[in-house]
Amino acid sequence: MPAQAGEEHPNTETLLMFSGVWTRYKSVILLSAIAIALSGIAMAAQAARQPGSSLDHPVAASLHWESPARMHRALFAPSNHGTLLIDGNGVEFRGENKHSQRWAFSEIQAAFIAPHRLTLKTYLNRSLHRPGERTYRFSLAQAVPPAVAARLAEAVARPSQNADPDPDAPAIATIPVRHRSLASGTNGVLRIRQDGIDYVTSSKDDSRSWRWTDLQTVSKPDPYHLFVFGFRDTYTFDLKAPLSGKLLDWASDEIFAHSQSVNGPAVTTFRETEPGAAGGRHE
Repeated sequence: MPAQAGEEHPNTETLLMFSGVWTRYKSVILLSAIAIALSGIAMAAQAARQPGSSLDHPVAASLHWESPARMHRALFAPSNHGTLLIDGNGVEFRGENKHSQRWAFSEIQAAFIAPHRLTLKTYLNRSLHRPGERTYRFSLAQAVPPAVAARLAEAVARPSQNADPDPDAPAIATIPVRHRSLASGTNGVLRIRQDGIDYVTSSKDDSRSWRWTDLQTVSKPDPYHLFVFGFRDTYTFDLKAPLSGKLLDWASDEIFAHSQSVNGPAVTTFRETEPGAAGGRHE
C-alpha cells in the first residue's frame, strides 16, 4: 500500500544512513575497491605463470620439434594428415586441409608419449554433450627423441605417461627386473636416476620414464618385489637383484618432497654411504 501522508517510507532511514556512510568514507571505499581490483589482476598474472603456462617457462622455451603425423578421428571418420609441432607455446597440429589446432600446455591434463605415438587429454568438453573431456591421438612418422619426450612431460607439468626413456641417461643404480602384467610380462632394467625412475625394455610401449612428480609412492613389501605407483599407471616388478633400502628411502623422500610444491623444492643428491648399499637388501 502507498505510504500515507506524513509517514516516512520504510527504506528512507536506511538510505539516509548509507548516504552518510558514503559521504564520510567514500575515499576509503574507493581505495579498497582499487586495491581489490589490483589484487585480482596480480593473482591472474601469477596464475598465468604457473607450471603448464608457456610464459617464462625455461623448459618449454627450449622445445622445438616436428614430424609428419596423422590425427585419428572418430570411428569410421577419415584420419587427418598433417604436421605435429611441439614448441614453447604448446602442441600444434597443422592439417593438410589448412586446419590448424593448438593446445597450450595449461590446457593439457595429461600426455601419453611413445616414440611414434602421442595422446593428449585436454580440458575441452567432448562434442554432442557427451560426458568427459576431449582426447586427441596422433601417429608420428618420426620417433620422438627421449630428450624431447622428457621436456614435453615437464612442460605439461601434470602427471603423464612417458614411454620414451633415455637408456643412456646417468643412473644412480641399475637393477634387472621383470615387469608383471595381466597378459604376460616383460624383462628389462630399472634405472633409478637423480630426477626419477626409468624402466627400460625392448618391448614396445612398455618402457616408462617417471619423474618424481609423476609418482605417488614406491613400495617394497619383501626383498623380491617392488611396486611403483604412478598417477597414471602402476607397475609391479620382480627384482632379479637386491635393491638397497637406503636408496628406496631416498626415492620415497624425493617423491614426497616434489609432491609438496608444483614449483619443485630443493632436491638432495643421493650419496652412497655404505659399501654396496645399492645392492643391499631392504631392512
